[in-house]
Amino acid sequence: MTEQSNITASAVNDLARLVALEEIRALKARYFHAVDTKDWPAIIDIFTEDAHVDFGGELQHHVGHHGVTEADADSDAWVVIGGAATAKVIEQAVGSIVSVHQGHDPLITLQSADAASGRWTLYDRLEYGHEVMHGFGHYDETYRKIGGQWRIASLTLTRLRVAWEDTRRTG
Repeated sequence: MTEQSNITASAVNDLARLVALEEIRALKARYFHAVDTKDWPAIIDIFTEDAHVDFGGELQHHVGHHGVTEADADSDAWVVIGGAATAKVIEQAVGSIVSVHQGHDPLITLQSADAASGRWTLYDRLEYGHEVMHGFGHYDETYRKIGGQWRIASLTLTRLRVAWEDTRRTG
């Protein structure tokens, strides 16, 4: 192999890696947009059919707010498999409220041409009437490329901090 062909092969590999990283970033952007615009069919399509999605730690932050009690806090119901179940859980959580989700600082690692993992820093604002939740944490995810499209194969949401705001007091 000549030096010229080595450079070309390396450039192609670098280009393919950059394209994959950008496609995964766009996938996550579509996820945030779909959640906030309540586009449940899009959420189904974003995940693999066997995706393992864990929002199990979420409910503990809602107990005592917007009518959620300890009796409502079944975290097992918030760990689901597949895009359809994920869309249903998300719809139950934010379907009737204004939500704004932002993902920052993606750390994405490609394991192969069709497998990757990533961690995103999360900020979200969830408006439950006069109570507003400001959430801070991380999404830890894996991705698989299926039929030429990247999909989320697993997702775990971990909250680092939650701050509740009562808008009746802040105007």
